[in-house]
Amino acid sequence: MPDDSATPACTDWAKSQRLDPIGSAGCYEGFLLVEQPLPWPADVSEVPELGEIAKVANRARLRLQAVAQAGAPGAGGERDGGGALRRVICYRSTRPGWAGPMARSERLTEPGLVAEAALAVVEEAAVPPEAGACGPAATAADVLVCTHGRRDACCGARGMELLGTLAGASALHRPGVRVWRTSHTGGHRFAPTAIVLPSASLWAWADGSLLSQVVDAEGLLGSVLSRYRGCASLGSPAQQAVEKAVLSEVGWTLLSSWRRAVDLGGDVVRLETELYGSWEAAAREGRRVAQPDCRSDPGLATKQSVEWVVEGLRQVVAA
Repeated sequence: MPDDSATPACTDWAKSQRLDPIGSAGCYEGFLLVEQPLPWPADVSEVPELGEIAKVANRARLRLQAVAQAGAPGAGGERDGGGALRRVICYRSTRPGWAGPMARSERLTEPGLVAEAALAVVEEAAVPPEAGACGPAATAADVLVCTHGRRDACCGARGMELLGTLAGASALHRPGVRVWRTSHTGGHRFAPTAIVLPSASLWAWADGSLLSQVVDAEGLLGSVLSRYRGCASLGSPAQQAVEKAVLSEVGWTLLSSWRRAVDLGGDVVRLETELYGSWEAAAREGRRVAQPDCRSDPGLATKQSVEWVVEGLRQVVAA
């Protein structure tokens, strides 16, 4: 029998090393979700019908995510007269340089019109909502669980296990909240991984309790903070690390409020927030941990994960 302790699953290795996932969220101005029947290749941009859509996403600095309805392994969208309709959803920041609740636009379209629908929702989401606007879009949440087994075995196995347990998560089964299977989110060493929109927050080693807390923005934040990968609206791992430190001080409402990070030089980052004033701290690279491919010897790893250390966090008092 092979020795699995010598060649562990990548997510088990990361857990055994107590790897801190903060700073691994990537940075984008939004997300473009396109309902696409399974199976998906390792790179979804190689799907012929998604090629043009990938170009639309890249031009707008959006991350393209293929999605499929949870619980419908090979399905596309809803049925209409025997044809599979596709949902196309865009989340996009309406304040360049700021993190905050992203604007959302959605269309349900025929398979042959997905590219046109993608271009339309990207343009619609770029328009700031009118003051006082409310309705379904204001309360909608999309929870994306990576199940992309052709990209990484841990994502395929652990993501599907997570979906199987979410039936009991009441916060995820109510009007306005959708749970999706999704393509690669990055960070497969943290599987199961999840993206929660509109906050653009990414999470490691996700479970039903964690996702319910994030969607409801309530509960014991300290119990899930160690699994926070960061907000994708912030521009660097150092900025994401400082935001996490401020989040631990002020609580869940930070994720639904406007804030931006500014690099001040000398490793110092300032997080300016509309609700909680400005905070400053130094963020530097800390421990480096071997990042092996799944089921490979960690001693032979050619890549490393970098942890971030935040020091001297303080709230800046206005002069």
